[in-house]
Order: sequence, then C-alpha cells, then structure tokens
Amino acid sequence: MLVLSRRADESIVIQPAEGTDGAITLAQLFANGPIQITLLGCSARRAKVGIEAPEQLSIRRKDVE
Repeated sequence: MLVLSRRADESIVIQPAEGTDGAITLAQLFANGPIQITLLGCSARRAKVGIEAPEQLSIRRKDVE
C-alpha cells in the first residue's frame, strides 16, 4: 500500500507505469484486482490516503512529475 498525505487542492496522479505495454487492455490491467483507496486519517488541513493498485500503474503526487 502506498500512503500519501494531501492538502486541499493537491492531487494524486494514477497512470500506466513506465515500460507498461501501451496496447494493454483495461481487462488485462485489472486482472489482478481493482484500485483500492482507503482514507487512513484526516486533520483540519490534511488527509492521509492509502492506495493499492496493480503494479502496472504508477501512482504519485501531482507536484512530483
């Protein structure tokens, strides 16, 4: 599980990982299961989010591209 903290107006980007075959279908991509997003905690200014996804997906903070 990848854990990220985000503040208001900050984003998370989910996209195919580098080296993933561009011809992969959605059925193939999600053959091992769906993306699961869990809210792990929050405060007045920040939310902590846990993300589980197939290894063919890259997940990162929008500000780190």
